Amino acid sequence: MTALRIQAVPTPNPNAMKFTTNVKLTSGAARTFYNAAAAATDPLARRLFELPGITGVMLLNDFCSVNQDGGQDWSELIPQVETVLREALATPSGLDS
Repeated sequence: MTALRIQAVPTPNPNAMKFTTNVKLTSGAARTFYNAAAAATDPLARRLFELPGITGVMLLNDFCSVNQDGGQDWSELIPQVETVLREALATPSGLDS
């Protein structure tokens, strides 16, 4: 079994970070959520919105983009996002939408 790899990649937007993985998070079309209410039925997006300051989530193939309100320090938020991704990938229903 290949070890899970997650990499946080800065974007031109200082309030957005791209998280790439070596496994698929989705199949098919992108899933984009602009608030917690819209993410209520998506386990992974819902968990990401539980983190402080998250304002948007996009999931596609082997990456997710996470937007925050600008009030959070990425050095604290990145490990939290990585934990959510690891937990979701460890649980069979963690990625279901």
